[in-house]
Amino acid sequence: VFAALVSMFLATPALTEAQGIGVGVKGGFLHSSFDATEAIDSGEGWQAGLFFGGNRPGTLGFMGEFNVLAKKSGDSTLYYFQVPALLRVNIGSTGTGLNDAIVYGIAGPSLDLLFKDDLAITTDEVERVDVSIVAGVGFEISRFIIEGRGTWGFRNIAKETNARDVKSTTFAILAGLRFN
Repeated sequence: VFAALVSMFLATPALTEAQGIGVGVKGGFLHSSFDATEAIDSGEGWQAGLFFGGNRPGTLGFMGEFNVLAKKSGDSTLYYFQVPALLRVNIGSTGTGLNDAIVYGIAGPSLDLLFKDDLAITTDEVERVDVSIVAGVGFEISRFIIEGRGTWGFRNIAKETNARDVKSTTFAILAGLRFN
């Protein structure tokens, strides 16, 4: 599916660029932490995904993403499918040439769906859905992107009512490529 989507986006860059719709990929490393008891630690992980929108030629735009996140906690990993809906504010050039640079800020809500885990505890103890807020800044020159972002979960992902609230927080450094 990923290869088919990338092929489609590479085949139609003129159409999407003419409408101000950017399409690309981003990926990188993330640091995840879980605010809870000492049984759940923080750890390193990764994030990869597709993005669309952003209104590169304008000042304000919408950017959607489809991401996969691997949030590590000690020896365990939680794998999430993340769908953020982001407001993007662009500051800088509107072109996509080699000398055209832009700084941007992003912020918006996200739906995080747990689809796999390798926890030592049973999966019945972890909520499958989390709601979070994503905020970050990025730098784009030509078609290359460097971005830093944080994601703060709102929901208690521990199902046990007698346990402390367990909320997920991640910080990511991403690199990306805009196809158009």
